[in-house]
Amino acid sequence: MALRLTGIGFFIGGSIVGGVLGGLWLDSQLNTRLFWLLGLVLGLGMAGWGVYRMLLPLVGNNK
Repeated sequence: MALRLTGIGFFIGGSIVGGVLGGLWLDSQLNTRLFWLLGLVLGLGMAGWGVYRMLLPLVGNNK
């Protein structure tokens, strides 16, 4: 159980950092300053959806 929660924490961090880094890379390629924010929003969305999918087996189907 604790290992699964640790994995969820790494998934959240990786999603957010990956989104921001991807946005920063795209900003450097296109000489803009907007895509880091889009990467942050997408990373947060991906983290939220992933955590929901990872926790669903733990809280559901207690039959």
